[in-house]
Amino acid sequence: MIKLDDIRARVAGHALVRSTDVARRGGVRLETAFLYPDGSSVDVFLRDDKPLFGSLKLTDLGQTTSWLLDVQVKPWLSKKRQRFVEDALRLHGVHQIGGALELPIASLDALIDGVVRLGQACVRVADLTYTRRSAMQTGFSEELEEFLSDADLPFDANAELVGRRGVPVKVDFLVRGTTRPSVVLALASGQSSQAHVAANEVFRRWYDLNVPERHEHRVTVFDDRVDVYREEDLERIRDLSTLVALSDRDSLRDLLAA
Repeated sequence: MIKLDDIRARVAGHALVRSTDVARRGGVRLETAFLYPDGSSVDVFLRDDKPLFGSLKLTDLGQTTSWLLDVQVKPWLSKKRQRFVEDALRLHGVHQIGGALELPIASLDALIDGVVRLGQACVRVADLTYTRRSAMQTGFSEELEEFLSDADLPFDANAELVGRRGVPVKVDFLVRGTTRPSVVLALASGQSSQAHVAANEVFRRWYDLNVPERHEHRVTVFDDRVDVYREEDLERIRDLSTLVALSDRDSLRDLLAA
């Protein structure tokens, strides 16, 4: 049985444990000096769910996952994020059970070490917030990059190709498909006026690459979650490239993989 006084004695004077108290859901809550990116404290909980078997564990009771969801970051959204979480947990020997991060400990002698390891893991996982993107800005390209990675499509980001009059043209992605490569440009904006400017820039780059010596498939991927594009702008882009919405992921994957 876990005794609060015993836990307090063991963590007394330790700089990384700020306070301890009985948790409402059972066990002992330890407020740590570790902080989530918004400055709130990381709490870990000491539980003994099977007292007869001496199965002590430390858990965050799913608070790190809840924190990420509150800031609109879904850890399972992409393989890239999943690998980030897996690497963070593996480094500290922590396991994910459902939405909770957990660390079994052999005895209370390992309590401090366990608090440090679990606290660090919580902070590392919470750092996923820095992968949050604004799809209305350059982050749309990052979202598209994650799609290409998840689809296992080999690609180069920010590639430069020689276009009209020998001038180099920077493209968002050069994707190597089975039969031929595809050049990909991203189109996204949050306002109609900005969307018009962005579409003109995409058209300009396609025009510069529309030369006989370039044989790549030209693909424009646009963010269709907002209706801000002028139809005449999209028609001009269609004249020089295949226009695909990112929401149509199956068609886009098949197109680029071909």
